[in-house]
Amino acid sequence: MAEPVELTIALEEGFEGQHVVVVVDGDVVLDDPEVRTRRQIGLARSVPVRLPEGEHAIGVLVDGVERLNIRVDSGAVRWAGISRDADGSLDVVTGSGLRGYA
Repeated sequence: MAEPVELTIALEEGFEGQHVVVVVDGDVVLDDPEVRTRRQIGLARSVPVRLPEGEHAIGVLVDGVERLNIRVDSGAVRWAGISRDADGSLDVVTGSGLRGYA
């Protein structure tokens, strides 16, 4: 059996004190009542999750915003960056390379 890989879920731009819940494959991996973006680095929270390679479901619930549901293949994707737009909607960007924060 293959070793688990690490997938990092990063809450990035636009969070101003909202309650955020992140669920991976039905398990809550983050439940934070007040998520705030640190504007200097464009990051609010970063959650590393160890998963077997394969497809996984990620759900992000933010107070007052429609739930974001995505599927990622942890064999190809190493991070998912979630940002909140000015209108409150959620956007996601994924990647396989390094994602650095100053």
